[in-house]
Amino acid sequence: MRSLAPMMRLVLALALLAGVVAATPTEVSADTLPAPAVGGIYPMVYPLAGEAHYTDTFGAPRSGGRTHEGTDLMADKMVPVLAAASGTISWVSSSCCALKIDHDDGWASMYIHLNNDTPGTDDGLGNGIVPGLERGSHVEAGQLIGWVGDSGNAEWTAPHLHFELHAPGIGPISPYQHLLVAQEGGTGLDVAAYVDAGSAFHQPLVLGGSPLNRFYFGIPGDAPLMGDWNCDGTNTPAMYRSSNGFVYLTNSNEQGFAESDFYYGIPGDVPIAGDWDGDGCDTFAIYRPSERKVYVRNELGTGIADYSYSWGAMNGDLPFAGDFDGDGIDTVGFYRPWNALVYYRNSHTSGTTADNQFFFGAPGDKIVAGDWDGDGDDTVAVYRQSSRYLIVNLDNNYGPIDHSIWVGNFENIVVSNGL
Repeated sequence: MRSLAPMMRLVLALALLAGVVAATPTEVSADTLPAPAVGGIYPMVYPLAGEAHYTDTFGAPRSGGRTHEGTDLMADKMVPVLAAASGTISWVSSSCCALKIDHDDGWASMYIHLNNDTPGTDDGLGNGIVPGLERGSHVEAGQLIGWVGDSGNAEWTAPHLHFELHAPGIGPISPYQHLLVAQEGGTGLDVAAYVDAGSAFHQPLVLGGSPLNRFYFGIPGDAPLMGDWNCDGTNTPAMYRSSNGFVYLTNSNEQGFAESDFYYGIPGDVPIAGDWDGDGCDTFAIYRPSERKVYVRNELGTGIADYSYSWGAMNGDLPFAGDFDGDGIDTVGFYRPWNALVYYRNSHTSGTTADNQFFFGAPGDKIVAGDWDGDGDDTVAVYRQSSRYLIVNLDNNYGPIDHSIWVGNFENIVVSNGL
């Protein structure tokens, strides 16, 4: 058994040296971040070479009146830790195991709770920093610098890497959005966008990020959607006016009038957008609750459905679309708002049996599906207006939440692309 007094000294030393003692984290806007940040995102290497789960806990309260100045990447012990950028190691904890890198570009990053155990044990006799690395050592972006552990005040928690990102002249900033971009390869992935009560669309750069583009389209009360209407790879808005069955859409993500409008469906129908035939272009389907039928059309414009089928188990279930099996064709799923049941089929055929079903979220959540991680298939996310959080599931199963991010107060959620 380890002595309690040395361990408590270690906890205090790490807390002080990591800069997490009672201080209010700096809130900064994207446009104030210094170079080489572009569009509010610092270009860096994702610091783990393995699976991890993390949420945006920057600024969260911690014991002793302090606040959290980083992001905790929950991962197994001995997952490799990589340098986020090229730079010089400016600090290594005197007791195991943490370090700081001063980047060559003036930024800095910190890596805390590295492994301090003999692999396979919790004996406190290991060292999770790569041998030979010390204060003054220069490392390159992506270079192995250590391994995930539970050292310091993480000794009694699950193993994780506490990662901090420091901007020059500002100090610690939330690394969350920067980690997402680094992990997912930057822009181009699906992201959740939002529509407020005034019919303004809010588009972020990355999943869960702060909206960097805001524009009005449609009128309050319209049902918002986004899709790739002109097959150029970019999702843009549409509005469905359920009172008369009219669709209004645009091919740009900026304020303006509809570029096209047409009639599809009847009052009371619920609109769904997707690529139903795998041609790279999104069109509309409608779900008619009174019949529990889906009507699919593969062209934009007024006309009759190309086909229809019965699908949907209970009145009140809400339809959504996604490419759930990665075959390039969107199909229809449903969300039961009173018990958070998700179910979907991977074909456009009649039936009452789902190909997959699971519970996710909570009653009253609003659901969308997108390819959040770039693996080719769509998974679900829910927006919880009561807490203003986006909650993401990367596996379409009843399991741990992959991301939980505060995003603000909105009326609806839609699927966009990274800007």
